[in-house]
Amino acid sequence: MSDTGIRALTTHNLLKAYGQTASRPAKESGFGDLLQQSIAKTDLAQKQSDQMVSSAIMGQEKDLHRVMIAQEEAALTFELFMEVRNRLMDAYQQIMQMQV
Repeated sequence: MSDTGIRALTTHNLLKAYGQTASRPAKESGFGDLLQQSIAKTDLAQKQSDQMVSSAIMGQEKDLHRVMIAQEEAALTFELFMEVRNRLMDAYQQIMQMQV
């Protein structure tokens, strides 16, 4: 996590977060790859948050604002991932109920 503060959610920043640039197209990647990247980013945010909380408890991290921001970022990342998962499950259930 950087000390630059809150970053604007622009297409360029979102592409940059996933290791792609707007000038060149992304490699051919499937939905599974995107899902694995999302899981990895959610896991990384959780681990960073846990590490910062541990540092704060041990007295190594003095800036509590950074700790709280890391916790909120991890919580929002997890919440977004769970919402996407719920939407996918709903779509799957609707497809399974379709008459063929």
